Amino acid sequence: MYKILTAILLSSSLMSQIKVGDEAPTFFVRDLAEQNFFFSDTLKLGRPTVLSFFATHCIPCRAEMPQLDTLSREYTNVNFYLVDVSGKIKEDPVKVKELVTKLGVNLQVLMDKYGKVAEKYGVKSLPRLVVIDDKSKVYDIHDGYTPGDENKLKKVLDKLTVAKK
Repeated sequence: MYKILTAILLSSSLMSQIKVGDEAPTFFVRDLAEQNFFFSDTLKLGRPTVLSFFATHCIPCRAEMPQLDTLSREYTNVNFYLVDVSGKIKEDPVKVKELVTKLGVNLQVLMDKYGKVAEKYGVKSLPRLVVIDDKSKVYDIHDGYTPGDENKLKKVLDKLTVAKK
């Protein structure tokens, strides 16, 4: 019986692993301003999208967020979203708002209150960056952040937007 349960658990966790080329999972959450957000509406726009999964306690996330904000001004034809993975931690939206204000970040913040979006996108470590192409397919996945990663992201975004220029 134990072996059967282990096999079921392993297969379900493997099935939840998202990979490059997969259809981007859709979701519904509320943003930091308490507005409804349907990711399916964003995908219908047919534009590349960057999702960055973060938490307020994550130091590398704090370093990455201003870099993404800067890139969002350079790549105006790309959607950028920060996804707070409050899930089990139950982060206070006030604390999240204070952090993004302190960092000078103006990106829309989506509150993954129950951790379901993070689960769909296979978030195991933070930050997790997922780039989705204009056809709603996962194009790139990157875990962690070290200075210079924004240059790698620029190369990815250049490939996705070159046909649009």
